[in-house]
Amino acid sequence: MNPLSEISVLVAGSGAVRAHPTRGGPCYVVTIDGKNLLFDCGRCAVHNISRFSIPVETVSAVYITHLHFDHICDLPLLLLLSWNNGRTERMPVYGPKGIAGFLENGLRLAYTNDIKSRQGHGKNTDYLGWDTTELTQEGVVVETESYTIDTLVTKHGGLLNFNYRIRIADKIVVIMSDSEPDPRIVDFCRGANIVLIECSGTKEFFDTVPWGSWHTTPEQVGQLMRDAGAKKVVLKHLVIESFRDNDPKVSESMADTIRTVYPDGEIFVGEDGMKFDI
Repeated sequence: MNPLSEISVLVAGSGAVRAHPTRGGPCYVVTIDGKNLLFDCGRCAVHNISRFSIPVETVSAVYITHLHFDHICDLPLLLLLSWNNGRTERMPVYGPKGIAGFLENGLRLAYTNDIKSRQGHGKNTDYLGWDTTELTQEGVVVETESYTIDTLVTKHGGLLNFNYRIRIADKIVVIMSDSEPDPRIVDFCRGANIVLIECSGTKEFFDTVPWGSWHTTPEQVGQLMRDAGAKKVVLKHLVIESFRDNDPKVSESMADTIRTVYPDGEIFVGEDGMKFDI
């Protein structure tokens, strides 16, 4: 692997399934020497990456964690707009089995009339295209001279669910999906320079909602990240705020809980537009 000079991680969307005035849905951009890799493409993703100075047509590849709508709803828009804005290569899209059908139905069929209309003024539909790699098991997804991306499968709502680890020379970036706690997360995140990990709510909050068992509590996040020795931990998928009148103090309180468990780590509450140079 060649050493690289520039690595950054952008939190384009720190929120989750519910609409929130300042948090878009799940979306994160890892930039490696100018190459923009997009992880998840939820609500407001296309707007936000543009707002944070990443033109949609510069996205080089897309990686999807799982097929809950809050993680994929902007993906058709990303592909259509990047094509409309001049993308001249097919977009590689990696994700769980079913992502190909989602794009055929949610884009090619859903926007048939739009696509035909744009062909009428000279748009080349070859460049609208995408190449899907449907993942069915964990392991190495991509290996280049510059970086390797591998995955860990964890449980979440009965879906096939992938967490992504990007190794760039001696640096490690981890984009966790929504997940039940799993002891294998420790090895997957061991020594990572940065881990983006969901912190949807507290145990008390999860006990009040039917999907609470699908997620990880702040105490569990702290234990996993402490045992992994992750250097920076960024909390994302902040559901609980939307149930508490959009109160940001509740997320800061969860971060304080994690700091109590893992006092040696750098713990950040994710915000849309937050960027880390690695």
